[in-house]
Amino acid sequence: MPWFHFMADFDFRPSRRLVLAYRAGATLLVPAAAAEAAEAAGAGRRVAKPGPRAGDDHERP
Repeated sequence: MPWFHFMADFDFRPSRRLVLAYRAGATLLVPAAAAEAAEAAGAGRRVAKPGPRAGDDHERP
């Protein structure tokens, strides 16, 4: 599962009954098939894992 930055809104349909909607500006861990489809559509690009955000110092369980 690659990290992906969306530069445009993108709807990925892994099946007839499911739609995964990704918003422009989001950087998320996505299924490889979604990343490939979004790249083919020109909706974004794969990126390196983002670092911690400023002010996000708390530990997660």
